Amino acid sequence: MLGLALADLALTQAGHLLLTLLSFLAGAALSGVLIPGSALKLGRHYGFSLLIEAFLLLMAMLTLQQGSDLGVYLASMACGLQNAMVTTYSGSIIRTTHLSGIFTDLGIMLGNRVRGVPINGRRLLLFLLLIGGFVCGGLVGTLLFRGLHFTALLVPATLAALLASVYWVYSRRYR
Repeated sequence: MLGLALADLALTQAGHLLLTLLSFLAGAALSGVLIPGSALKLGRHYGFSLLIEAFLLLMAMLTLQQGSDLGVYLASMACGLQNAMVTTYSGSIIRTTHLSGIFTDLGIMLGNRVRGVPINGRRLLLFLLLIGGFVCGGLVGTLLFRGLHFTALLVPATLAALLASVYWVYSRRYR
């Protein structure tokens, strides 16, 4: 879309899309500041990161309700933070905000199977769960937005805050 906006010399739209991408990058960078390393490991600042994500989503909701593009940038920053926070798990790259990489990895896995390389069942299950999560999340998100409009962002914001609490309880119990 950014390339199309630039080709059409729609500079306002191009600027908006560029700021959206840079906001995602800023969220990922914030994750890099808060969480050392890229592998999931108990004791890292996931709870604090999830609270920041919840705050960003709440602020996105409020600003979008006022008609401000700032809400798009805040939501994009929350997505970047989320995506970077869960970058790797058990040797697999985890993508929580887009599907193309998951389908690429799945395609490579299937291509390797054709060549005789056994499929890693654990990775396959992870990919299928992620794809199912995207489809279900897209469905639920669409239905919530149709009924609640931008207030629907309260659902993921609340879930992120609850996950932060669960993480803190769990990490204190098993340290």
